[in-house]
Amino acid sequence: MLKAVVFDMDDTLLHLNLSAFIAVFAKEEATILSQIARRNMLSTFAQFSGALFELNANERDDDLTNMQFFRNQIERRCGVPLDDPVVAEAFEFYEREVLPTRNDSIIRARPRTGSHAIIEQVVSHGLRTALLTNPSFSRACIECRMGWGDMLDMPFELVTSMENSTRCKPDARYYLESLEALGLAPEEVLMVGNDPKRDFPSPDCGIQTAYVGAGQAARATWSGTLQELADGFDEVVDLFYARQEAEAARRSADAQPAG
Repeated sequence: MLKAVVFDMDDTLLHLNLSAFIAVFAKEEATILSQIARRNMLSTFAQFSGALFELNANERDDDLTNMQFFRNQIERRCGVPLDDPVVAEAFEFYEREVLPTRNDSIIRARPRTGSHAIIEQVVSHGLRTALLTNPSFSRACIECRMGWGDMLDMPFELVTSMENSTRCKPDARYYLESLEALGLAPEEVLMVGNDPKRDFPSPDCGIQTAYVGAGQAARATWSGTLQELADGFDEVVDLFYARQEAEAARRSADAQPAG
């Protein structure tokens, strides 16, 4: 039974130039870090970017949160303990007070057409919702972009971030831990996302995805624009159940003894 619809954020509910945002964010955070560490800005930027890359690679076997892992990487690479109260306050101030002012003509962040309509549809159908945005940023940084997308008042039961996740997309562990926090099983959830790689769990763990990116995605239960998803939500729900039934029939057939 479908119980929840969960959403990606960047270029799903929020329209923005993500590459430009990351460039500004990484440059300015690396600048703060270089000033604290009294290190060369360019080398610090490279170390900061390397830590972000390691975080998103998911090539680890620990149970650390993404925040703990990232802080360890920064301390190892730059010698700066990000959990030091004074250091943490500097980055918190930047992400809460400065970063929200960086939405310019290049980043161009704004609500994506259909974002409020689809949330209204989900709520009107009595379904739960959560924001499963890639947790490679702090909660403060994610709330900055939520503010740009007019999402702070949306009824998300969970917003994933560095602080509450142990992996990044598309690792299935990230998705399964998020659903566990919500008390949901994969077959009870529809994921909505725009990224043909990150918004489909790897390996497949039973979560269906409605794809709202460019073109078609082979693994998607449905593909189209976010506004089309809102306008045709009942049809998408029907497709969700049809695919679920087809998968159950396939598993039953595979379980039958040969001959």
